Amino acid sequence: MAFWQENFAFIKDVYDTRSQKMVEIMDKTDNIIKEVLADKIYTSNDFAKLKDQFTSLAKNLEQSEVKDWLESTKETLMGESDKKARGDEDKKLADLMNRYNNLLPKVNDTRLVCDSLWKAYKFTDELSPSMEWLVEKKVLATRDISSNSASETEELIERQEKVIDQLDKKRKNINELLARGTKLKDDPKSPAFLAREVASMRSQWEETNNLAMDRLDRLKANLEAWETYEKRRNDLFEKLVGADKELEDIKKIYDPAVGPEDLKKRLTNAASIRKTLSSIFETVSGANDVVQTLLTDEMKMELNEQVDELKYKMNVNDNIDEKLKKIEEFNGNLKEFLVVLEELEKWVAAGRARMTELSNPDAKFEGEERVLATMQLGDDIREKMEVHNQQQNKWEDNLYPSEAGEDTPECQAISSRMDTVKDTLEELNGEVEAEASKYGEDVKHLADFTNSCKKFEPWMAKAETKVKSGLKKPESLEEAKELDTEAKTFLETSTNMKQLLDDGKASADKMAKHDEPDRKYAEFIAGWKKINAMAEAWVKRMDEMIKMWEKQAATADKVNAALTAPADSDIKVEDLEGLLADMKKMFIEKQKMVDGLNVVPS
Repeated sequence: MAFWQENFAFIKDVYDTRSQKMVEIMDKTDNIIKEVLADKIYTSNDFAKLKDQFTSLAKNLEQSEVKDWLESTKETLMGESDKKARGDEDKKLADLMNRYNNLLPKVNDTRLVCDSLWKAYKFTDELSPSMEWLVEKKVLATRDISSNSASETEELIERQEKVIDQLDKKRKNINELLARGTKLKDDPKSPAFLAREVASMRSQWEETNNLAMDRLDRLKANLEAWETYEKRRNDLFEKLVGADKELEDIKKIYDPAVGPEDLKKRLTNAASIRKTLSSIFETVSGANDVVQTLLTDEMKMELNEQVDELKYKMNVNDNIDEKLKKIEEFNGNLKEFLVVLEELEKWVAAGRARMTELSNPDAKFEGEERVLATMQLGDDIREKMEVHNQQQNKWEDNLYPSEAGEDTPECQAISSRMDTVKDTLEELNGEVEAEASKYGEDVKHLADFTNSCKKFEPWMAKAETKVKSGLKKPESLEEAKELDTEAKTFLETSTNMKQLLDDGKASADKMAKHDEPDRKYAEFIAGWKKINAMAEAWVKRMDEMIKMWEKQAATADKVNAALTAPADSDIKVEDLEGLLADMKKMFIEKQKMVDGLNVVPS
């Protein structure tokens, strides 16, 4: 018996064991390849263990002696077997060999990938501390901070600059790491996670640097804002003090030549002050907006209150404008006041001359003329005293000094001039009353007549103008009725004015001599008669015109009714011609009345 036959069972057992062992090795190899190629990040130590396992299995798998032995031993063992058993064993071995042959390229590829992965994991292990360091610096660069003063901001700047200095010192190392990582990730066998880690590292580095520099820039802006705020706030306080001083210096100036020039200069100053204050306040407010970002809540409130206080003090601009507006009004009122005062002074001088003439008349200035002159002077004096009283009220209400420093010599001079005018008027009034008392009742009677003349004369002037211009020619019945009312009112006023003049004449007739009132009365009556005659003519003509117009309108209504509703009208068709002829005749008559409305009565 041959060796194989005698030891078949033993050899068959070894054959099966080696086959099974080879299958186990391939299973382990497949599993370890999956772990090697898994989409996860290992530490370099963990991956080193996987790499060693894979390398050991790959070496065992690549020992071709096992494969060759299995193939040769199968032929010997199956030499005596039946066809079916031999076929099963052939297929079994073929499947094993086929899997083996397919696994070898995968192992070779994995060996190459494994080397790249090993380098990648070593790199990420080296990268990890730098990433942690960057996270720490990012936290330091972006941590919550607050600053309530320029000195605190300076301390924050120092800390931030230390962080940036540390980043700068680390820059070369980080750039070298990124360069190596970029080279590794560009390898075709490089794992996908390496590109993500390199990108994450680069992004983290750039973001940390940018955030740190941005924080530093904002801190520097904050420090600059603090310096601006404190300096410009103090400047603004000084400028506001100057503005308050300017407001206080604005005074009433009682020199009409100097006052407008001073106002012009102060208006220019006011515009300059407003521009300067507004510019500084905007700078202070803007600086406050910047420093607010780092202030504590308590300090935010404090600085906002400071800015609000400054804003309130800025009202000095409006106060200056308002005061200058009042000064402008004062200058205008003073100018008008001085014009009237000068006129009063001139009149006082003329009044004194008239009084002197009354007191020492020449031979031609006697009797009625002297009484009339005395009355006229008395009336004029009382009129000027009323003007003076009005001026005095204006002085006290609008022009009198209201602030310290306004009671200047110029002001006192104007007040003194007013007193002088008042004293002189009162003195003249006393003298003229004494003079008037010499003439007894004649003065009173002449005064009555004079007063009636003062009312009659201006009315007559207006009435003569109205008569000359005539009534408006009416274009409708409504206008005619309005003009009729106007004419009747005019006639009534004319009658009343005649009575007023007659009453004055009755008083004048009681004087010892009344030649001048008689002459004046006759002159006024002559004019009044013409006016009154025209007024009476207007009333009569308007009444006749209105009657004609109403009759014409009534006839037109009848004709219109007969034409539009013949069945309802009691007018025969043959009568319409007569009505139309009457309408035409009335129209002609009315037109004649309109044309003759303003013809002067003979």
